[in-house]
Amino acid sequence: MVTVTSDTRGRVPFALLGVLLLVSSLTLAPTLRPAPAPTDTAVERTLDRATAETQTAVRDAVSRAGRRAAANPVLEPANTSVGRALAESRPFRDALRLRIYLQLRDRLRRVGATSEGVEATANLPAVETTADYRAAIARVAIARAGPNETALRATVENVTLTVRRGGRVVTRRDISPTVVVATPVLALHAQVQTYERRVNSGLGKPGLSRRLTARLYPIVWARGYAQYGGVPIENVLANRHVGLATNGALLGVQRSTFGRSDPDGRRSLTEATAMVGVEDVIAGSNDTALAQEVLGQASYRPASDDISTGGTAGDHPRANETMRVGIDGTADDAFQSVAAPDALGQTTAEAYTVDVRLVADSRRVSGGRPSRPPSPGENWTLVGERTTDTADAVGPVTPNPTVPDGWHELDSFGRAVEVEYTRVALWENGTERRSTASRRSERRRVTVTVVGQHRSDSVAPAERIRTAHDSAESPVGGPNLADVERRAERGLVGRAGGPDAVAERAAEGRLRTPTVDVTGARPDALGAWVYRDLRRVREQVAAVNVTVERGAVGTFETNPARELRAKLADRRTELVDAPDTYDSAAQKARVAARIAYLDAVDARLAARARRRDSAGRRVDDRLRDRTNGSLRDLRKGLTARDTQKPRSRPVPTGVAGPVRTRVDARPQYLTLASVSESSHPAVDGREHPLVARNVNVFTVPYGDAASAVTDGVTASVDRARLTTAATTLAAADATADASSNTTLDRRRRRLRHRVGRANDHVAAELAATVGEETDADASASRAIVEDALRRWETPAARGQALADGSAASAVANVAADRRGLSLVEHDWLRLRLRDAASDALARPVARPKTPVVDRTASTVRTVARDQLRRRLADAGRRRAEQMTKRRLGTKTLPSGLPVAPPLGPWYATTNVWWVTVEGEYARFAVTASHGPPTTPGATTTYARDGEQVHLDVDGDAEAELLGRSTRLSVRAQTGVVVVVPPKPRGVGDKDGVAVETSAGWPHAGATESDSD
Repeated sequence: MVTVTSDTRGRVPFALLGVLLLVSSLTLAPTLRPAPAPTDTAVERTLDRATAETQTAVRDAVSRAGRRAAANPVLEPANTSVGRALAESRPFRDALRLRIYLQLRDRLRRVGATSEGVEATANLPAVETTADYRAAIARVAIARAGPNETALRATVENVTLTVRRGGRVVTRRDISPTVVVATPVLALHAQVQTYERRVNSGLGKPGLSRRLTARLYPIVWARGYAQYGGVPIENVLANRHVGLATNGALLGVQRSTFGRSDPDGRRSLTEATAMVGVEDVIAGSNDTALAQEVLGQASYRPASDDISTGGTAGDHPRANETMRVGIDGTADDAFQSVAAPDALGQTTAEAYTVDVRLVADSRRVSGGRPSRPPSPGENWTLVGERTTDTADAVGPVTPNPTVPDGWHELDSFGRAVEVEYTRVALWENGTERRSTASRRSERRRVTVTVVGQHRSDSVAPAERIRTAHDSAESPVGGPNLADVERRAERGLVGRAGGPDAVAERAAEGRLRTPTVDVTGARPDALGAWVYRDLRRVREQVAAVNVTVERGAVGTFETNPARELRAKLADRRTELVDAPDTYDSAAQKARVAARIAYLDAVDARLAARARRRDSAGRRVDDRLRDRTNGSLRDLRKGLTARDTQKPRSRPVPTGVAGPVRTRVDARPQYLTLASVSESSHPAVDGREHPLVARNVNVFTVPYGDAASAVTDGVTASVDRARLTTAATTLAAADATADASSNTTLDRRRRRLRHRVGRANDHVAAELAATVGEETDADASASRAIVEDALRRWETPAARGQALADGSAASAVANVAADRRGLSLVEHDWLRLRLRDAASDALARPVARPKTPVVDRTASTVRTVARDQLRRRLADAGRRRAEQMTKRRLGTKTLPSGLPVAPPLGPWYATTNVWWVTVEGEYARFAVTASHGPPTTPGATTTYARDGEQVHLDVDGDAEAELLGRSTRLSVRAQTGVVVVVPPKPRGVGDKDGVAVETSAGWPHAGATESDSD
């Protein structure tokens, strides 16, 4: 048997098997191995080339997208699938990012690199839905970069690079290239946004409102003071000035924002300034048509750009210049209340009044009171007892006065007094009662002192009177309180029964010692002496003044009365001049009168300060009612008047060199007139580039704002002050003298009758006062008044004199001369006449009805304007200037807010203009000096024109609505206050139009229908 292990049949040697396996493996190898892989060098080379081309593509995409985004900025996203992808808070930036993405995606189609059979391409995902658009926007990050941040840094995330060989993907790589491109699109967008913010900011921030204020203040103050000085200016501030100042302010904001302003705008401003100067010279009216007509007839073309019509620049005060406000007439008002005979008599009487009382001292000399009476016997019980006494003065003794602290001795006397005491006891024993008695005498030494104390309730300090009771020491004669002792003894001792009776009651302990006042005799000359002293103090008080800025007065930022009160308080010790010890009772009376007078002045200044605060609140209410402003805004405007004119800034340098900007606004000058597409291609149809509302707060009708503020809640809205009515009548008289007009004559006669009746009423009150204060009878008093008023021949002149106080002074002078009044009597009469006139002027009969005044003023303006039109028709330049300077009677028409009559001295007249402007550019463009870096010298223009913005986002050759570019609008409001000295003419618009609005107000630019 052959076993497996031993059988060798069919066996193959292992060496042969190894050879066969080796040969078979060599045969199959060429068939089964993969194609050889490319080398790492080829892939990396291809990727590097693709990355570089992608970087270039990103740079080109950012440049192109930036230029196109600037030309058509999206500021309001559309309600479309792509528009909704833009964030409401940053539509421009998101639109720019989307443009970069789409531009780059399109550009990447041309990006490719090959090496050793390896090909690399770049791509971004396609976008079709809102979510896709948002994802695309999210892939792009943008920011300002470079020196001065005039360049754009952009990063596009996850650009996919794909490497293929023979159509098969070898590898993929995502890159996020970042480039910095000299495209100032974000810088331009930021600058225009800053400009838009500034031309719509309020007075609290830098911008149009502040620069408009700075330009309006010199116009209003120059023209206001020119009007006050007699130049025939009807409108201190007209809308033509507002339009001019607004455009100048806009150029200033452009210069501060962009470094340069629109050159076409500057040229237009120069031309507009000249035209406004023409209109100001011709009639000082806001009637542009009239100015144009007269210019055509007179062939008058002044080249001056001075729009103040107020003479040489700088010849009028400025808002920050100071003025003096004094106590002035308040000193007279207070004096009248203190120096009136009754009031002055009361004050001096208190200084001559002494508090007196008796002080008793009773001492036992001998004897004493009896002891208890004895009991009647045993078993008696004491049930009660009583003691009686009788006193008897037995003779005088040397007194031993006792004077309490703070008092002084006037007189004293002493008495020896015998007091007999009887003591009775009552006893009881069961039902029986008995009384027993004991008696005893006592001798007492009694001193009674009459003491005095200078009255503590006098306003004068309670100091000692060094020469009291010495009649020889009084500067005005009289007993100098020497009679007080006698009066006190008579009142305290004599009326009590005499010294013995008083001493007896003191010994018995029954003397009452109340304090009573005794007034010493005052010399006849005391009243006049104190009056003359008070008059000197009054002159010093009236001269006290404070320095305040004119603008602060007009905006109620300062309260002069409160400052005067504080200054008077600082000088109070000096003015009172109270000594440590009075030389006489008369000196104490003088000090008391001074203190009473200064207290009265202080009370009136406090009242003035409260009225000032109240008037400020009413002005604030008036501003809020008639405008959108307030006193707070007016004060901001006062501060904004100092806004400096911006200077051109150095040209910023970017990554590619200097970046110069140029502003191109259409219209270049925002005019108040209507403009059309024919003259301004950027305009759609007809538009009003600028609209304005100009409110003169205190103007005619005269019964309106000014009376409501000065007279407060008691003002009668249908009554005008006599000074207003009389000044209007004077204007009517001047106009009637130069022309004939039936309506004017009729209304002038009616106003003259009303003014004359008011004059008669006030004159009658003056005559009554003359009769009360002098020995003149009724007939003589009327004659005095008539003679004093004769110098004012016309009702208008007489009414003005009665209203401003000059008539009262004239009457006092005539009365003093005819009745032989002393200086004191003359001074007192003047004050009483002044007070009587003030009371009379407040009554309705002395205040003509407002409609009568207003209708006359309106007719004066109309007649004067017509007369001027006729006279200028054939006039040449020199004649035109002479005639417009006269302007008939309109220059005397009153206006403005008097500061502070009728309850205080009139120290200024103020007026307020509140201006609101709104405007819109049909196209506002800013061009940077270079755009794409591949095109040297090219520019990038950022333009806002309100047009819709379309963009092909899905590559179907149809542009989708992305949003729209809004027009750039402007809005500003500010207040201007002017303060002039006190005169009836005042300051303010006198054309009868309190609110002047331009055509198109309040809609500037394209209307809704136009924009649609």
